[in-house]
Parts: sequence; structure tokens; C-alpha cells
Amino acid sequence: MKKAVIFGGTTEGRQLAQALAEAGVRVVYCVATEYGKETLIDNTNIDTRVGRLNSHEMAKLFMTEAPDAVVDVTHPFAEVVKKEIDNALFLYDSVPFFRVSRQKAEIDYSDCKVFENVNDCVKALERTSGTIFLTTGSKLLPVFCQNPRLKERLIVRVIPSVESLKICGENGLTGKQIIAMQGPFSTAMNRVQLRDSKAAIMVLKDSGEASGEVERINAAKLEGVECFVLRRPDAYKDTLSLPQAMEKLKVLFNIEDETEFPRESFRGFKYEITIAGFGMGFGSITSEVSKKIEEADIIFGAPRMLAALNCKAKKYPYYLAKDIMPVLEEMAAERIYKNQSAVILFSGDTSFYSGAKKLVEQLKNDNRFKVTVLPGISSVSALAAKCFESTDDAVIISTHGVNKDIWYPRLLEFAKYESKIFVLTSGAKDVREIGEMLLSLEEKYDIKYEILAGFNLYMDERLMTISATKCAQLGEEGLCTLLIKNKKPLLKTITPGLKDDLFLRNKTPMSKEEIRALSICKLGVTKNAIIYDIGSGSGSVSVELGILSPTVSVYAIEFKEEACQLIQENIEKYSLKNVHLIEGVAPEALEDLPAPTHVFVGGSGGRLEEILKAIKLRNTSTRVVVNAVTIETIAELNRILKDFEITDADTSLVSISKAKSVGEYNILQAQNPVYVVSFNL
Repeated sequence: MKKAVIFGGTTEGRQLAQALAEAGVRVVYCVATEYGKETLIDNTNIDTRVGRLNSHEMAKLFMTEAPDAVVDVTHPFAEVVKKEIDNALFLYDSVPFFRVSRQKAEIDYSDCKVFENVNDCVKALERTSGTIFLTTGSKLLPVFCQNPRLKERLIVRVIPSVESLKICGENGLTGKQIIAMQGPFSTAMNRVQLRDSKAAIMVLKDSGEASGEVERINAAKLEGVECFVLRRPDAYKDTLSLPQAMEKLKVLFNIEDETEFPRESFRGFKYEITIAGFGMGFGSITSEVSKKIEEADIIFGAPRMLAALNCKAKKYPYYLAKDIMPVLEEMAAERIYKNQSAVILFSGDTSFYSGAKKLVEQLKNDNRFKVTVLPGISSVSALAAKCFESTDDAVIISTHGVNKDIWYPRLLEFAKYESKIFVLTSGAKDVREIGEMLLSLEEKYDIKYEILAGFNLYMDERLMTISATKCAQLGEEGLCTLLIKNKKPLLKTITPGLKDDLFLRNKTPMSKEEIRALSICKLGVTKNAIIYDIGSGSGSVSVELGILSPTVSVYAIEFKEEACQLIQENIEKYSLKNVHLIEGVAPEALEDLPAPTHVFVGGSGGRLEEILKAIKLRNTSTRVVVNAVTIETIAELNRILKDFEITDADTSLVSISKAKSVGEYNILQAQNPVYVVSFNL
């Protein structure tokens, strides 16, 4: 039997040893520590030797084993070992020798600080502040721990071996400074650890593609963490890539091309992930999903899904990305050679209001995972088929797993103006809330709804037609999908311009109809906008903005108690759930609000400059419209625009006259002129 001596302890070394052993070559695999042995898959053709050898001990090993080839697949930074191997080969008779060089990663180092040696790196770190996330391994720890002030700033990530932890202890590191984990680590995992440790700087070696260097640097950039990189030592001459070395060894050992050889191992382990739609239940899943379930090594899903499956796979009752990812990370780190497959089940269809979305985002850019998404049948499609309805002329919304502040105003909008709405719900509680909403709209707008409810489709299925009243009182538990039919939808005006007398008002100031319409048009509101109405008065501008789209969020800021009461009454009159009253004085009242995309200032209380400064600090791209009725205000605004170096301001002086009947005649009655000033802040 042919024999090879491999000096390893690296991912590539394990891969090469396993590949040759599978091809029938006897392998003496040399590693420095027990940990290097633990990560190797058992194979009768692999004889693992643990312990550091000098050149004379290596030469003695060669004489004893008489290998047909010697291969160096040690770490790029293992310079001492490489020199010992060279000296041993000089002492021993000639033997084919191959040195494998880890492939360099394609990385943009422009935002990194690169150092030729560890001492230069330490000196640079001493001139910085903040937590240092050290990922250079345990061997270099003594250098980083020489300075006590530097040592206390360290969080070190090392492999979970006795030797590594011993070195940490010998250098005075405490438990809270040590993360003992086996890589490789995804970008997502690196980000979590950087964030949890509040790192300001990450230190790493230029160790190449298999070391996870790309994932670490990408994570640091995304988290705003500075990168210090130790440059790789100059490469030895005549080094080979792992695939090149294997091709030469195949020729040397007469390994036939037909022999099944795990080429995938050259590129690292791949976990085949199938994200699959489970439909409404076991009886509704597609044949391609069934096949993947039969072939899977592990399956994730809600307990009710897993209970219906009879297969060989190991089952995990998880359906949230935060629970699934740690399991996949652990399994990907443990598997060295053999590819495995996992199926992650989501109810309904993966592309339709599904938790699959978040998981796909985390997995698709991780080169350890090969991701496939298989669709399922949604309960909306099933309900539509059962009641002979189409979905192309309907709107569809989900309350399942969606914050009520988001779904409620949108459904409220659809219920008023659309004739057909499909709603995915979480169960009876959602259904009752929807019923109460529909009842309120029936009373306020003389609308009549017909509701078809589908419970537990494809399982313990029940279909019923109910009224809004019955919907509000429903006690039926279980997964439920609704079809809401509005026999008499309202016609929605899609431009601003509500009549002034449509608002509840007293002596509180109110932006007049035409000024209000022009200001809103100048504001240029977009979908999902966050809008401040500062000095809201009666709330007329806030109400008009809220009516524009259920996707916008409007914050009416007002400090006068009487005005606040009036704003709330106008909000309730128009059943708006996307308009929020904030009682207080700007800019202090803005502190806890989300950053705005659009701001309307109807009244500033003499604090216009402070308000605009506060807004500028919250968001560097905000559309602003200011109404001014006094010369003093417009003069102040003109000064502010110059100080802020705003060059795109548009200023209009608007004079409105409204016809008023006096006996048999209509007389135009002038309103106060208003400056409407719009600009980007």
C-alpha cells in the first residue's frame, strides 16, 4: 500500500488526509495538539500522530515509515514548523515532497491597517482606545498581553482546546475575555460577536480563504469596527494549491480518474439547505418537498409540522432564524468531509408572508451553504379555490407575525376602499379585532361586509360565512384565513384638499384648505414616509397626510392642551391609526421619535432654528415645508437657509380669496397671505 506523511492541523490538511485515505493511500497525519486530532474523521487508513517534532524527530519518522511522499499542509504562519520540515528532508534520503499554500482570499484591504509583524501591530494598538477583538490564535497571545493596559482591553477568540485555554490562563486573561469556539464563522456570527463584545478594533491574520478572513473583514466593515491585519509571511517557492497537489499525488499514487474522489472537499464543506413551503399541512405539500424531506439528514419546523413526518432525519422544533442559525453554524463547523442536507419547513408558501425571507437573507451569501427554496401552497390560494374566487382582483394582507401598528392602518384603508381582501391571521384574537374594525366602519360609513373564514385548511378544515358582528365575537380557535367582501366600497380621493368645514375646530389656528393642499404637494410625501407635523394646531395637515396612504406614519406635535384634544378628535373622526399625537414642545418632543423623512412646520413658537438643527442631526436627507405668516418669521427663515447653506429652497407667497355670499351677491374675502417655503435639509 502506498503511504504519505502529511503535516497538517489545518482545514486543507484534514481534507487532503481524508481524500487520500478514501482513495486507498495509507496516511501518517502529524498534528501538534490533541485538538488537531479530534477534528479528523475516523478512517482505518489514517494514523494520526500528536506532538511537536523537531527536524531530527521528523527525519527519524521518515526512516521508520518510508513514505512515498511527504506533504506540508501546515498553517501559512507556521514558519518554525516549515523550517523543521525542510531541515528533516535535508537529513533524509530523497522523497517526493509537496508544499501546499493556502489560497489567498480576494479582499479589499483599503480600509484596513496592515502590519508586517506582530510587534508593529501591538505598538499601533497601544495608541488606540476601546475593546480589541483578537482572532490571531493563542500562540501570539503572550505578545499582546505584555502591556497590562492593552491586555485588559482584549477579547480573544481561540479554538476550544486545552492548550489554547492554558495559554490564555498563563497570560492572565479572565473568563469574560475568552471566546472558545471552533470556526469557520459566518459573517453573521462574526457580527454578533463583535456587537456583543462592543469591539472597536478586530485583529486578524492574513491567513487566506479557508480561515474565514473574508467573513471577518466583511463583518467588521458592517459593524463599523476597524481592522488590523498581520501580513502573511512571504510564500515559499514552488508551493501548490490544494487541487494542484492532489493532481500530482493522483499521478504518484496511480489513483484512477474513475475513482470517486471528494473534489468538493477542496472548496470546503457544503451544507445543502432546502427552505421549503409546507403548505397547509402534510396532505398539501408538493412532491419535490416530500422528496427533500425523505433525503434530509436534519429537519427544522414548527412542532405541528414535525409531528406529521415519518422519516430518518433528526428533527429540531425551530422555525425562527435566531434558533436555526446556531444549529447550522455548529453542524457546519463539525462536518469536515461529507456533505449533508437540511430541510427547513415553513407553513404555507415560502414567498408569501413567510419567515423564510429572513433566513434566506442570512444563508444565501454564506459560501458554506448551498441554498434552494421550494414553494408551497398558501392558505390564500386554498381558500380562493374553495370559494371559487380569484386573487388577481384582491388585496392581500397578513396579521400573522406582523406588528399591529403596521397591519391595522393598512387593513383599515383596504376595508374602506377595496371590494375584496384576503387576510392571513394568527387566530381568533386577530379575527375578533378585525371584526370590531369592520363593525365600526359599517356604522360610520354605511358599509356592509360579508366574511368567509377558513379554519385549519387541509387538516381539521372548517369553512363558514359570517357577519362583522359574528367576526367580532368569534371564539373558534385555530389557524384562520379570511376573505372580506365589501359590497359598497367607498371612493377614495387621491389628492389632498379636504374642505375646512370637514374638520372639528374651535378657536385653534388651522392651515386653510388651499394652503394645506399646496404645502402637502410641496412636501412630496413618499411610501413608508415618517412625517412630523410641528405646531399641528387642529391637526388638519396631519389628518390629510394620514389619509394619503396607510404606509406613512405621521406625528402631530402640539403643546397646547385644547389643541391636543382637538387633534385627537379629528384623528378619531377619520379612524386613522397611522397618525400619532405627541404632546410637547419641539424640538424636545422629537427626541424619542423615529428619524423623519418629511417635516411640515406650521408653528415653531420662535424656535425654528433649534427645530431645524435637531432635525438635521436626526437625518441628513429630510424634505421640509415651512408656513410663515409674519415678515419676522420669513426674515428668520431666510437667515437660517443661508447659515445652513441650503441652495434649493423654493419660496412662494400665496394669497387666497374665498367667495362669500352677501345678499344676492358673492364677494371675494381675502385671507392672510402665507409664505410656503420648501427645501431639502
